[in-house]
Parts: sequence; C-alpha cells; structure tokens
Amino acid sequence: MSHTDQETPVALVSGAGQGVGLGIARVLAKAGHRVALLDIEADRAIEAADSLVREGCVAIGLRLDVASAREWDQVVESVGQTWPRIDLLVNNAGISPRGTIESTDEALWDRTFAINLKGAWLGIKACLPKLRISRGAIVNIGSTRSTRPMPGLFAYVTSKAGLLGLTRQTAVECLVDGVRCNMVAPGWVDTPGERIIQANHGRPDFPEGLMNLVTPEEVGETVVFLTGNAGRRISGTCLYVDSGLHVADDAGMVYLPNVVKERYHSPVVPDQIDGSPIDRRSK
Repeated sequence: MSHTDQETPVALVSGAGQGVGLGIARVLAKAGHRVALLDIEADRAIEAADSLVREGCVAIGLRLDVASAREWDQVVESVGQTWPRIDLLVNNAGISPRGTIESTDEALWDRTFAINLKGAWLGIKACLPKLRISRGAIVNIGSTRSTRPMPGLFAYVTSKAGLLGLTRQTAVECLVDGVRCNMVAPGWVDTPGERIIQANHGRPDFPEGLMNLVTPEEVGETVVFLTGNAGRRISGTCLYVDSGLHVADDAGMVYLPNVVKERYHSPVVPDQIDGSPIDRRSK
C-alpha cells in the first residue's frame, strides 16, 4: 500500500445495498473515499460494491445487522483487515413503518428503535476508537419528520427524534476528540423501498404528482459537504435536505386515502366519503 493509499479516507455506510445508502456511497466513492457498503442483505451489499468498482471506485460490500453489537465489531475488524483507518461513519440504515400510537405493537416499536436508533449508537461505539485517531466524522441520516411529525408514523417519527438527540449528545461527548457528528434530514426521497411501502398502503403510482423530491445522490452530496473541509467546524447540527418541507409542510405530499391530490401543493378534498356527505361544520 502506497503512502497515498494510506491517506485516502475510508467511509462506512450502513443500509447501503440500495436507495439512499447506495446513493451516499456512490457520491463518497466518486469524491475519493474508499467505501465499505454495509447491509443486512449481504448479497445486495456485495453487488452494490461491485457496481461501484466497475465504475472505477474503491469499494467492498459486507453484511451487517446494525442492531447487533457483535456484527458491528466484526465489520470494523473486517474493514481493518482491508484498510487501516476509518474516517467517516454514515448511519443510514432505517425502516419507516406505518402505525399510530394504538396500532403500533411492541414488536414493531422494538424493531424500529433497534434499527433506527440503537443501530446508530452501536455503530458509533464500534467505530469511535478509529474515528478518534483520524479525527473523523459521523453523519446520521434522519428525517424531516424528526422535528415535523405527521400522523401514522408513530414509531418512525419518535425514533428519528431520538436520532437527533443522539447526534447532539455524540457531538458534545466527542468535542474534545475532534470527532464531529451531524444529522442530515432528507425530505421525500424516491427509493425502491419507499415505492413498495406506498404501494402497500394504496398508492402504487408513487411518486406521481409530488414536487421537490430529493435524490439519494443529493443526500450524498450533503454528507460530503459536512465531512469535507468546508464543514470542518460544523458539529451537533441537523441539516435539512427537503426543499423546505420542514418549514412549509403540505399534507398533499402524503397519501391520504380520502383525499384526491391534483398536485403536491394543491390537495382536493371530496364532498363525500364512501357515499356519505362530509359534515364540515366546526364541532
């Protein structure tokens, strides 16, 4: 390994087999990082890494269940056998199940928090010794919903709010080590996983009719900004990449079964639901 190779930054990206994680990994690789793509589906992680290698990037794919401390330790060890350093951890793995306070059961709550919040903590804990050496960075991929809740995403919204707290706490605890921690909060992103979720909930046409969608690559570009020289003094913050959704929310962006949407910004509410007139008088 040449001196230049030794200095080339190394990034770990969880949930990188497809969607946002793969977009982040691709942008980081194109920006000069050696990237370890981590995913609970090992074949998908390896295939995604191979696709980056064919594009001229340096990448490997590894299996990782983010909710397992043992698997995080194994991944850090495996990456260390290939590359001697870790400069960046991107905690991207997450799920966004639907459910209210009452319809969310304990199993769904526990699974959501295990992946969305516990997984990020375990990743930070496993990577921190090497991040201290490199004076590296951590980026947690959150959501606009961490600070702008919406009905029907109870466990998801709560876990992403917790991720923002984790981000700030980590930034405080790692300040003396020179390790920065920030959160990127995307808005609506068109990914294969989101299309499946929307279809399952009655919207097979997603994202038809939505404006200002965010691409996985735009999330990746924001990660590069935060972890590069321009972002070297930024820590403990949440950077929204949502076209302003967090300050100009619009329910037309979300599928509601009793609302017919013409455009993202112009929902049309029908006069009847299931054949019955709607009483719009104030109660």
